[in-house]
Amino acid sequence: MEEILKYIQNQFVQAPFRLRTYIQDEQGKKYPQRDIYPKIDKYLKDFLHNPEARDRWIIIPGLRGVGKTTIMAQLFLNYYQEVEPQRMLYISLDEVVNVLGSSLKDVLTAYERILGESFEKLTKPLFIFIDEAQYDPKWASVLKSVYDRSNKVFVVCSGSSAVSLQTNPDVIRRAIFEKLFPTSFCEFLMIKEDKYPVTDLQKNIKDALFSSESAAEAYQKLKTFEPAVLSFWSQVDQHYVDEYLKIGTLPFAIRIKDESRVYQTITLLLDKVINQDVQGLGRFDSQTIGHIKRVLFLLAESEVSSVQNLAKTLETSVTTVSNILEVLEQAELLIRVMPYGSNSKKVRKPSKYQFMSSAMRSAFLLVAGNPQIFAQQKGRLMEDIVAMTLYREFVTNSRGALNCDSSQGGADYILTIAEKNIIPIEVGMGEKLGRQVRNTMKKVRSAKYGIVICSNELTLLEDADIIKVPLDYFLLI
Repeated sequence: MEEILKYIQNQFVQAPFRLRTYIQDEQGKKYPQRDIYPKIDKYLKDFLHNPEARDRWIIIPGLRGVGKTTIMAQLFLNYYQEVEPQRMLYISLDEVVNVLGSSLKDVLTAYERILGESFEKLTKPLFIFIDEAQYDPKWASVLKSVYDRSNKVFVVCSGSSAVSLQTNPDVIRRAIFEKLFPTSFCEFLMIKEDKYPVTDLQKNIKDALFSSESAAEAYQKLKTFEPAVLSFWSQVDQHYVDEYLKIGTLPFAIRIKDESRVYQTITLLLDKVINQDVQGLGRFDSQTIGHIKRVLFLLAESEVSSVQNLAKTLETSVTTVSNILEVLEQAELLIRVMPYGSNSKKVRKPSKYQFMSSAMRSAFLLVAGNPQIFAQQKGRLMEDIVAMTLYREFVTNSRGALNCDSSQGGADYILTIAEKNIIPIEVGMGEKLGRQVRNTMKKVRSAKYGIVICSNELTLLEDADIIKVPLDYFLLI
């Protein structure tokens, strides 16, 4: 206990200095706040200024490398001047468990001793920030207990995507989940160039694309935004699109100038995801863990693959491959896009697998050693970006479902919004004629209109109720 007491006392002094390295560069220039920041900041403000605030436990799950610690650091330091130092505790459970050999419960017990009062007797607000929550298997039950013991404690905790799966109904009823995704293109530009999005342009483009009654209506709306889009891109180097596709979805990579070093770091991240996060979820034996990287490598080259074919290639069982894919999806390394149609069709037809971060796919493709690999796979990386964007905007908040057309020559995605608005979507980096969307719309008669995301100009194909949307528009969502 004495060692834990010293650790906490040291955190009061050292945490503010350590966390500053996460929120600013070597010259002291602060990194911009990402889109998730104001959402969480609102909860903290409400708690600090409203004694009756009920939302006082925020969980930030996300893939490793997407910037969870930076968000935590920005929040901590933003409120550090408003609260007494001892009423702001920041800990990393990675340190607590693996260095001290202790637990979250022991840390919080020691914290009460330092405060000189139990959580039940608190009369002033208190903030606890917990990073890498997944390192303590009992984190959820411990924090539930703290939440129930006092309404004066506000908890922010972050962890791998698996964290959201390690909770029980009691936690889900109490906590607010704010998932952190890989960086959008607009966030990439903020970090890279201090280039901020045009007010309301993101929202307007999204509403036009997905909330219109027809392709003609979507086209007319987007046409009115054309001057703002052209003005924005006149100030952006088009080379940044390639950089974003390759490495820009992971914020730490944006600040590293040496691309080979970026990929080395991504490889280390992948090892941690596989050996710690995935291992913790699936409890696989060492032989199965060895198969995981091979599965990812195979999917990097071809996102649609039947479980049977993967099992045959890996010389393992279908059950093993199914378990691997399920856990990779739970850890949010992959987004599973199931075939459109009935449940029986979804089971019989192979799913499409996209990488949550295109940088992860890029790292696997680099292993192939082909210098032309990026040019060849650029379209596939863009499909990852589109899948991540649609997953972020519609799937995680239960506003819609994302499927694929499993038949040959069909659309890449079929987006269903509010269980009724059906929009087939085709993705490509070059010129597109819209054949895939046309094929899907012939089968899915209830589809409202189709979208082709491509390098063409903004175009309305009136004969088929399809709109061609330039990448320059879609990347601003």
